[in-house]
Amino acid sequence: MAKRQKDILALIKSTPLSDKKRRIAKYILDNYTEASFLTAAELARRADVSEPTVIRLATDLGYSGFPEMRSALQDKVQSKLTTLHRLKESHRFKSSRNPAIQSLVTDMSNLENTLHNLDVRTLNRVVNRIVQADKVIVLGYKMSSCLAGFLQMALKKSIDNTVAVTTSTGLFHEELVFTTERSAVIAISFPRYTKAVVQDFRVAQEKGVTTIAITDSELSPLINYATDYLLARCDFVSYIDSFAAAMSLLCAIATAVSIKTEAKTLPRLEELEEMWEERKVFF
Repeated sequence: MAKRQKDILALIKSTPLSDKKRRIAKYILDNYTEASFLTAAELARRADVSEPTVIRLATDLGYSGFPEMRSALQDKVQSKLTTLHRLKESHRFKSSRNPAIQSLVTDMSNLENTLHNLDVRTLNRVVNRIVQADKVIVLGYKMSSCLAGFLQMALKKSIDNTVAVTTSTGLFHEELVFTTERSAVIAISFPRYTKAVVQDFRVAQEKGVTTIAITDSELSPLINYATDYLLARCDFVSYIDSFAAAMSLLCAIATAVSIKTEAKTLPRLEELEEMWEERKVFF
């Protein structure tokens, strides 16, 4: 028990390991945020060892098995996300009357708050729901439409059937017709919450699809219709919405999904790169 209470990264560094287990240990130390999302089989593949070797590493470190070791990694990720000392370093900006500087400091605070309160297990569950979905619809109206468009583009290379609905013109209902119980609807909305997106999200819940809310508070009207939800702080200086934390959270989701679907995504990306090169899409 005392061994498990020790910081997992310090524990890995201080525990004598065989060559193969050291390869796993090095991968975890270099990529522990990513490793906290992986299964034993996925971690074994990345470290080029067998799955039983990964499981034996967990027991060598004093854990009851791989799930407990991964849980310790997730706890480590959450503790890392507490970055109050970085905000303290920005104290010299807090007294600034420059609204642009105040906006940047507010964004830093929003991101720190979001990371500090993030439930890594919920994030992991949301990622798995997206990976397993046969269709993903991303909802975001008004200012949140830019977030919906970003998430759709970020997920598209990993999840074939991903669409974004960014206007309340009835298109959502047309897309919802083609969903199944394996589909997922992701609704993004921040104050002031758009009535139309809440109404469409409720329809999705009534149809029986997985519903995922990306919003700012447990008081958000989206929460009532969500299978799962993740929160991003969005305090702002003026009437301009602050989406820095929300964008970072969406990027985190898309990154984790891309890692989970790496086997099928890499060949697509290689083909896409060849097409871009042929057509000189980029400088």
